[in-house]
Amino acid sequence: MTANKQLDITKLLHQAIDLELAADDAYDLLIGPETRQQTIYLQLDVQLSRFASLAGWADVLHVNQPASHQQLVAQYVKVVALFLLFSAKRQWTHLIVLSAEQWQRISGADKKDQLADLNREYLAIKNLLNGAYVSRHQEDLRHAWHLLLKLGIVDFEISPAEITSAYQQMVTTANQQFDQQ
Repeated sequence: MTANKQLDITKLLHQAIDLELAADDAYDLLIGPETRQQTIYLQLDVQLSRFASLAGWADVLHVNQPASHQQLVAQYVKVVALFLLFSAKRQWTHLIVLSAEQWQRISGADKKDQLADLNREYLAIKNLLNGAYVSRHQEDLRHAWHLLLKLGIVDFEISPAEITSAYQQMVTTANQQFDQQ
């Protein structure tokens, strides 16, 4: 699958940062920088696992129904938002901006839909994120980001327009909840 339009990653990044600030204000959160990074990383790990669970490719016991495409999109944008926020907290946002060539390479990659391939991609993302968090390897974050984009855009056929729309909906809903606090 080749996506015609690239994501506006900078806009999504700014919205994730603004959303975190709104949450801090709404809930009067006072968290130190290291604890905040840990919490964001933990939530990123949890939300990525939820995406994999919803997708159902590794449900070996066959106890869950696979989620709809819209449910996967909604979960995927949570992962994207937390990934962007994690990059901001590490001050590594320069690693998530893509050149036109990088975008083309990611969006033009071969689709993987076999269990072993999806398992490898998912485990690689988790391993790279661990390297980025624990060992502070910047290149691990860049590679994890590229794999995450490929997983959503190519393997699960989530278009940039769907990501942008669902992301906006997530931000709007969260801000409405914060306003009610």
